[in-house]
Amino acid sequence: MKEIVLGLLAIGSAPFSADKIQDYLDKRPEPIEQKIDAVQASEEIISSTNFHRAADEYLKQYDVRDKNGYTPPEPRKAAKTRPTVEDLPPDKSDSDITSLASDLIKPVEIYGTDINDPRNKKFLRPYKDDVGIYTIGIGYKIGDGSKAAKDKWVKKYGNSITPQFAEQLFNKKLNFHLNRVKDIFGLTFNDLNDQQAAVLLDISYRGDLLPGMDWVELLQKGENIKAANEYLDHKEYKRRKNKGRDGVVKRMERNAGILAN
Repeated sequence: MKEIVLGLLAIGSAPFSADKIQDYLDKRPEPIEQKIDAVQASEEIISSTNFHRAADEYLKQYDVRDKNGYTPPEPRKAAKTRPTVEDLPPDKSDSDITSLASDLIKPVEIYGTDINDPRNKKFLRPYKDDVGIYTIGIGYKIGDGSKAAKDKWVKKYGNSITPQFAEQLFNKKLNFHLNRVKDIFGLTFNDLNDQQAAVLLDISYRGDLLPGMDWVELLQKGENIKAANEYLDHKEYKRRKNKGRDGVVKRMERNAGILAN
């Protein structure tokens, strides 16, 4: 039943109808008893009114004994509080993850974690990063990073931005990468601890995360150590490490260590 519930949880927040639930369950090989139990269990977990309406509509067809002689179980009483379902992945707090990711990213993009630090004044103007990409604020790439993009930025925003605007850009980008990571990893995102989830935001922020990468698929399978080793099988990492342990090397090694845990 767990797999059915997980599938319903994954799509429970989408615009739903009884027909869509029916289509999903028709494709499942489990007996109807398990499917009904799974729908009822999902109703206790998913708070969406839309889902409850669709689930109730689906269950109506089993209110009487069917041709196989099966009588569905009595509907469960609504729980006063959201129950804990054994073996289901725990919910994650987006704010906890973005906070952890912020603490990982900021010190490698600016001095410390406070863009208001006087030492960070230089980052409030467009600058080239160590690979020649035009950037501003807390590692925020300007357009495609080209000079033309920089010139367009200056024309629109001027030669410098405030620390507050830099934070707004950073938070917007962080939320973008959180959603991107969730889209790539799907339900397996919940198999990671919060620190590992935050590391994935950092990796995505740096531009090293694409669907279908070998290390991504290994991590999705729970092979964390292999995934961490594959993540470091990276041209830029190897090139930089041959010259010493600069900030990028240390950052990637830190990320690999957390993923391997």
